[in-house]
Amino acid sequence: MKSAITIGMGLLASVLAGCGGEGAGSDGDTGKPWVDNGPDNRPEDACLAEGIDNSTPFSKTYRVKHIGDTSFQGTPYEIVASMPWTYTLQAVQCEKAFPMVETETHYIVDSNFELPYIKGVMVDVAWTPGEKNKGWSIGSNDDPGELVQKNGGMRPFIYHVNGGYEYGYFTYNKDPLPDDPINYTGFRPTWVVHPDGDSYKMFFLNPAAPDSQGFEWPRHGANWELNFGLYVDPTGHVYVPKPEKAKLATHDEGWDDYHGCVTINKANAPIPTTRTQFPGNESYYASETFLPGYAAPGAPGHKYWGQKGRPMEEVAIWEDDGAPGLNSPGNYHKPYSGGCDKAGYNFAHAEGFTWPELRAARTQMGDIPTRDQLYKITLYRYLGKDKTTELLGTLSYEQQENGEWIPTGSGPECHSLNDKNGRWIINGPVFQDRGDHVFAILEDL
Repeated sequence: MKSAITIGMGLLASVLAGCGGEGAGSDGDTGKPWVDNGPDNRPEDACLAEGIDNSTPFSKTYRVKHIGDTSFQGTPYEIVASMPWTYTLQAVQCEKAFPMVETETHYIVDSNFELPYIKGVMVDVAWTPGEKNKGWSIGSNDDPGELVQKNGGMRPFIYHVNGGYEYGYFTYNKDPLPDDPINYTGFRPTWVVHPDGDSYKMFFLNPAAPDSQGFEWPRHGANWELNFGLYVDPTGHVYVPKPEKAKLATHDEGWDDYHGCVTINKANAPIPTTRTQFPGNESYYASETFLPGYAAPGAPGHKYWGQKGRPMEEVAIWEDDGAPGLNSPGNYHKPYSGGCDKAGYNFAHAEGFTWPELRAARTQMGDIPTRDQLYKITLYRYLGKDKTTELLGTLSYEQQENGEWIPTGSGPECHSLNDKNGRWIINGPVFQDRGDHVFAILEDL
C-alpha cells in the first residue's frame, strides 16, 4: 500500500538535482551531483524479484524497490529500499544452475560450498562479497570448505539479508541462558540438521517445545558468536528449508505503510549504511543505501552509517586498520549510528568516529575525511493534530585547524551522550495515533 504525506511550513529547499550510483566517486570536494559511471550490475529480468524498479538512475548499481510515496515541503519523494547488486544474492547467483534435490521439507543444493540462490525461496537473502567466503557472512578470507573439513562434519554458516529485513531464525522462547545480561536467548535457529543414516535430516523448531527432538538446539557459541545458519555438509551440499517451514528472511508484518519516520537524502551522493551481526561478533554487513533525491523507509537493526559517496565494500567491514597503539575497528569511518523504524527514531554520532584518542591518532596519520565525505542530519517532526512542523535538532561535524572533525549537535531535542567526546543524540517515539511523522534530512556540510 502506498502512502502520501503532505507536509508544509517551508522548512526545506527542493531536492538536489542529480543522480548516481556506487560505481563511481563524487567529484572531490566540488559538491557536484553523483554520476554512476560504474559497470551495469543488473541481472536479467528473469532474475528480478517482484517490485524491483529497474529504470531509476541508480538501477545499474542498486536493487531499488519502491515502497511508497511521501512529500515534504510540497516536494514529492519516492520511498525506496536499495541494496548494491554486488550484495544481492539474486544478482550474483541467479544465472547459476546448481544440481538440487527437493525433499518434503527442504532443498539440498550441490553448490560446492557456495551460498546458492533458489528463486522464490531466497529473494531477500544477501550475498556477502569476499576473497574466499563464497557469499557467506564469515571472514572474507575464510573458506567454508576448509572450515567444514576442519570441523569433520556438517556445519552451519551465517548468511545475511537485504536491507530492512530480519534473519529468518529469530524466535523467542522463555529459557534464558545462565548469566545472560541482555536476555537475547530467544535467538535460535528455526531448523537444525542432524545425521540420519548415510544422509542428513532437517528438524524444525517447535516453539512450544523447542527441545522436543531430544537434542539441544544450537545456541550462542563462544564469545557470543552465532553458531547457526544454513547447514553445509562435507561434500559442499547446502541445506535450505522451504519457506512454509522456515523463512530465511522476514520483515515482520511487512513494511510500515504509515511511514512514521523516513530518511530523505538531499546530499550529492549515496550514503551507505551497515548493520551489525548482533548478537554475534558484531561484524558489519550491508544494509540499505540512501539515494540522493529519494526517501528511505524506517527499518530495524543495529545500524552504522558510512561516509558519503563511499562504496559499500569499503564500509561494510570490521577490521583493525592500523592506528598505532590503538585497536581501530572499522567503525572509525562511520560518522553516525542508529536510524528509525515504525516505533521511533534514534540518531547519534557513532562512538568509534568520536573516540577522542582514536580520532586524534587518525588525524595525525593524515586519515582525515574530506568535507564532501561527511554530511549532517536534521530531524523534523510533523504534528498531525496541529498540522505544524517543528525542528528536533541537527547532528553535524566541524573541522578544526589541525584538520580534526569534531561532532556537533544543536536543537531542542538534541542531547549530549558524552561530554568528553561530544557525542550527541536525537531520539524519541513516533505517535502514529496522533498523526505524527518524523523526517530525517541528510544534507552536505
